[in-house]
Amino acid sequence: MEGPLYITNSILDKQNSKEATSKEGQHMDAQAFFKELDSIPDIPTLRSTVVKVNKMLQDYDTSIKELSSIIEKDQAIVAKILRLVNATFYGFRSEIRNIPHAIVVLGFNAVRNAVASVSIIKAFSQEKGLEGFKTTNFWKHSIGVAVTCRYLSEQARLDLPEDCFVAGLLHDLGKVILAHYFTDLFTRVWESVREDSLSFYEAEKKILPVNHAQIAGHLMEKWNFPATLIDSITYHHAFKTSVPNLNQLAILHTANSIVNRYKAGSAVTGGRSPINPEAKRILPRQIETVSEWFPSIATEIDSACELFLGQE
Repeated sequence: MEGPLYITNSILDKQNSKEATSKEGQHMDAQAFFKELDSIPDIPTLRSTVVKVNKMLQDYDTSIKELSSIIEKDQAIVAKILRLVNATFYGFRSEIRNIPHAIVVLGFNAVRNAVASVSIIKAFSQEKGLEGFKTTNFWKHSIGVAVTCRYLSEQARLDLPEDCFVAGLLHDLGKVILAHYFTDLFTRVWESVREDSLSFYEAEKKILPVNHAQIAGHLMEKWNFPATLIDSITYHHAFKTSVPNLNQLAILHTANSIVNRYKAGSAVTGGRSPINPEAKRILPRQIETVSEWFPSIATEIDSACELFLGQE
């Protein structure tokens, strides 16, 4: 099955002339890469609950009762969602005891994002054992970016905080896909990161027909996530000012740069990246004062990592 044209065409415009060597030793361009990705039989799939919730929320007539009935069929997700919404992470004073109450308090989008976050972290948390790359550290970085995204959104009031949170959480998912299913390509990129002192993104541009942001965007498209989220994830490095929701992209791009610079352990991402001038225009005060507010956010990141990655 070929990858969605929404992502593949935008990649081919810039990348079709590039070639890379797959794990079978064959040369491929971007379209061939996505075709191989889509054909991998053991790649984790999202729990059916996530797929159904995403589909239901595209229908404006979906009711709280209908949405709750779908989520409640997956008790593993129910337990995790209630644990999340009752943690200090969300800051609610009274206990939330059921999914309908959680939907009323959080809203449809926030519940969808929480369901997706729980499912995706669980599906892609297996360690691969590659030298220098630990999946746990990867998720710590992603959670750090997610928490920072939410803070920037709340402070700037430019986009929904929970939408920005899930964009941050999933922005680097393509790295896990490369590490687990295109190990030879990932190893070549990772060696270039260390030997040539490049960022992961810069090394990818030298070696691969696609980059990790485009891979993550491809998966988000397949899983029926909103187009604005797909855009933000796809272009969080190759900043694109023409996207419909430029504010969300600026928040994600900025949060990723800040966490890379300030958060211990962020070296898993392979280097720092400068903040795009357009993002600086959109978030001037938050960027100028980052050294003042980030220490408290770093503490919140640690709590969120324990919440999302801790043992049940």
